[in-house]
Amino acid sequence: MSLLLKIPGLRIVARLHEYITRLAPLEEFDDYDAYWQERAVDEGSTRELDRFKVIAGLIQEQESVLDIGCGDASFQQYLARVKPGCKSLGLDASSEAVRVAQEHGCATKVIDTDLRLLEQVGCDWDVVTLMEVLEHIPDAESVMRQVIELRPRRIFVTIPNVGCLKHRFRLMFGGRFPITTIVYHMREHLRFWTVKDFEQWAETFGLEVCSVQGQFSFGDDMVKFAVKKFPAYFAPQVIYELRSRR
Repeated sequence: MSLLLKIPGLRIVARLHEYITRLAPLEEFDDYDAYWQERAVDEGSTRELDRFKVIAGLIQEQESVLDIGCGDASFQQYLARVKPGCKSLGLDASSEAVRVAQEHGCATKVIDTDLRLLEQVGCDWDVVTLMEVLEHIPDAESVMRQVIELRPRRIFVTIPNVGCLKHRFRLMFGGRFPITTIVYHMREHLRFWTVKDFEQWAETFGLEVCSVQGQFSFGDDMVKFAVKKFPAYFAPQVIYELRSRR
């Protein structure tokens, strides 16, 4: 069997079968401070994710970047290495995430949920990023309106794509809800979009979707080709580049 799994097509089928039949993650955590404490132990070192490379490649040197929901500031650390001329600030609702980020020397602060973003960070930002954030928030609409108030030239949003074919197969053949890049517990994600749904959603804020790119985490070359060429169907996570029409 191990020899057969060296064949790319069979590896893909085996991974798909494992995903379709996998039990939903239900490891309880108290709050997002506890969540980030656990992640700091589990992941340890700084991550370099495909979305970091894609977004950093679209950011110009010297641009100012506000990273909302920065977590452990892995993106800020990556950006500092590849675009050292960029000024960045990370925001997060978790004081534990901010503590971890500051240990890495990143400029970060805890979001005060009683104040609007404009009151906390001003509007001097070329780029705002929200990476794997909106799906965690019950009122994503309020957050997006506050981001637009900052008047950035561009907004980058990355979210899971519930329309990905592997999620459809899990529903159809496994009878189970998609595991949309959830780490510990299914309650992590509260909101879900397909690519078409997100494009419609963005339009309600007067935002233009300038590009849609799939995030490639791992797999064979044929998987990477499909994810990058047809993100709406094959990418479990998607990167949107947005600009205001107003």
